Amino acid sequence: MVKKVRHNGIYVATAENGKRKSPILPFNALSRRVPMMQNIGETSGGPSNPQPDTSNPPKVSCRITAAGYYYRQGETELGPFTLQDHYDPKFEETVGTKLNLEPEHVSDAYWRTVERPITFSEINEALGSTIRHDVSTKLILFCGCLLTFTDEDQVNILMAGESSGGKTYNALEVVAYFRDLPKDLVLRIATASPTAFFHDHGKWDKEAQVLRIDLRQKILVFLDQPHYSLLERLRPLMSHDQKELLYKITDKSTKGPMRTKNVILEGYPTVILCAAKLSLDEQEKTRVFILSPETSVEKLQESLQLAVKRVGDRQAFREWINSHPLRKWLRDRIEAIQTANVKQVIIEDQEQVYQRFVNAHKRLAPRHQRDLPRILSLIKAHALLNLWWRDRRGDGTIVANQEDVNAGFELYNQIAKPNELGLSPQIYEVYETIIKPLLDNEPVVDRRRVLSRYFEHYGRHLADETLRREIVPALIDCGLVVEQPDPSDRRRKLLYPPDAPPIPENGTNVVEDIVTKGE
Repeated sequence: MVKKVRHNGIYVATAENGKRKSPILPFNALSRRVPMMQNIGETSGGPSNPQPDTSNPPKVSCRITAAGYYYRQGETELGPFTLQDHYDPKFEETVGTKLNLEPEHVSDAYWRTVERPITFSEINEALGSTIRHDVSTKLILFCGCLLTFTDEDQVNILMAGESSGGKTYNALEVVAYFRDLPKDLVLRIATASPTAFFHDHGKWDKEAQVLRIDLRQKILVFLDQPHYSLLERLRPLMSHDQKELLYKITDKSTKGPMRTKNVILEGYPTVILCAAKLSLDEQEKTRVFILSPETSVEKLQESLQLAVKRVGDRQAFREWINSHPLRKWLRDRIEAIQTANVKQVIIEDQEQVYQRFVNAHKRLAPRHQRDLPRILSLIKAHALLNLWWRDRRGDGTIVANQEDVNAGFELYNQIAKPNELGLSPQIYEVYETIIKPLLDNEPVVDRRRVLSRYFEHYGRHLADETLRREIVPALIDCGLVVEQPDPSDRRRKLLYPPDAPPIPENGTNVVEDIVTKGE
């Protein structure tokens, strides 16, 4: 159990054993407590310029690394201190005495570090404590979870990849930073039928005679492939068609006959789907960020080293996680963002964002109407991450700047190609590293050639059924390859580039020479 008490004039959290935890302060108190934030903006509206207050520079600075916490006054630096050191009620007093400062200056230094301007690369460093590589994947997952705190900017994310690749692991590791803000913020669902989902998470409104499910500012994590019927019913919700959606479901009464029940879904949640299936339904392709964990040798080696530490001594690993300085720093920043109660992020230079997208997409397609808003969501997430340093427009609204725009485009560009083709990054990687090089050197290839080259490149086998049922159909659907029966053996399928002429029916000998090359 955690309770709040006052310490040195500010609120701090203490556990049952009385040990002190980090300060917890409301957004409107930050400018009064930390001099450097005095010009963050007026809640009455109008632009502001949140620059540091150089008239009253901080007396002490704090920096946080994986090794611990450091405090500097002039040429004197103390540290590294551990998280347990911070829990000591006399910590600020001890450090302040050594640096000839007041205790509150030490606490202020820590919170200036928590709230200072940062980039996605620093978030990646903190998340990297338990998620190796997968830079774009974990950052987009983090952005999605962060946008949960807004009114209408929640996003949907699909983690698609081969079994044991780390789809669910990555999602749960990122969500872990948000799990207690508040306790019902995150809903982890292993599996659910359509009716079970509605009944388990709904409350009956006796007056309106409807079942209400409040999904406002919630994170829904489906740990496995959701029931297809449930996914179908959630499509309007994932499209943000309306804030209140009416569903009519059939339910069995106590006496046996079926009856209709009205269900209302309220608000927009952040939805994270984890699925081992690589191919996607067209309806889902345009509604989600499509992410895949990396499967490179370097990533697997580092992940295995981490797994040895986790399983080899579970208690020691948990203690290391709970006391990790960067993880604690990130949790404190997330809590401060959530407490700030920012409901809306505005992008003012909309024409620049539009032109930048159009310049990169010479031929627009209908699906771009959903791709561009995903870039906007990443821009807003970066602004929310640095809300103390952004202009404000009234209460609960901040304005994104050019730095946010650049960061959003840069992150999106890392997953743009496969997402705009409607492919999981893993399928696109197979195309780029295996199939495309083969087709660059050979007019046509068959599946056996692809499977053989895959084994040569990755050192592991790719199931023929996965290639035949998931990878090849997905590549055909987006126009990267064409498949045609082999004239010499129509049971065998051949792949060739979409701009190549069809294989002639009388080209048997040529096809046989090409297919058998390298066998």
